[in-house]
Amino acid sequence: MSRQENKDETRAKKYLQTLDYTKLEHEPLGNVTPDFLLDNEVAVEVRRLNRNHINGEKLISIENFEIHLIKKIKKIISTFKHTDYRNSAYISIILSKPLHVDSKDGVIKKTKKVLKKHTHKIHKKKSFKVSDYLEITFTPIKKKSVQYIFAGCNNDHLWIVNELHKNIQLVIDEKDKKISKNFNLFDKWWLILVDSIIYGLDNDDFKALKKIKLNKRKFSKVLILSSKGKLKAFKF
Repeated sequence: MSRQENKDETRAKKYLQTLDYTKLEHEPLGNVTPDFLLDNEVAVEVRRLNRNHINGEKLISIENFEIHLIKKIKKIISTFKHTDYRNSAYISIILSKPLHVDSKDGVIKKTKKVLKKHTHKIHKKKSFKVSDYLEITFTPIKKKSVQYIFAGCNNDHLWIVNELHKNIQLVIDEKDKKISKNFNLFDKWWLILVDSIIYGLDNDDFKALKKIKLNKRKFSKVLILSSKGKLKAFKF
């Protein structure tokens, strides 16, 4: 007997319904893998993409707060404009643990205050402690760029991409074991991962991810699907 779809499966189903297939079944074999079947030939597994660590042989979810916070701060930084300036600057974000989800809104407000107060005078390097675990550093560059301030140095982006890659591979490996029993019943297997790490994988993230080798195991296709708003999928 099939169970009721969870939130991630419903999101994945909406995406699958946009594809050029005529028949879509939920749990065609009952409460076992796969989650969906397209035209009796493509088996689809669905999983939330979150941050994990391995405890023995079990995959345990951990907090996604750091990545979400970095993305949020970078979005705020991109809104600050200044027309009269001689040089541009990088803004780097330094996080230290432990992080507390309940303090996120307060940190965002403090970050806005720091940026509003200091983005007009970035001629020398300076650091500002926004909270006990967050520090923002302004690092000026000699040239004047089209952009006044740049949201983060490369290390921030690299860390996000590496975290994404690590967790995508962990989830693929987990699902690969799960489908082994029924793998030969269908022609193809896809894996849809509904993004809950950064809530908005962008093109730059995806291009960087594609440069790192990903082992898809038994899956012919792995897709990262947006969890909110427009149905946007990145395909591996």
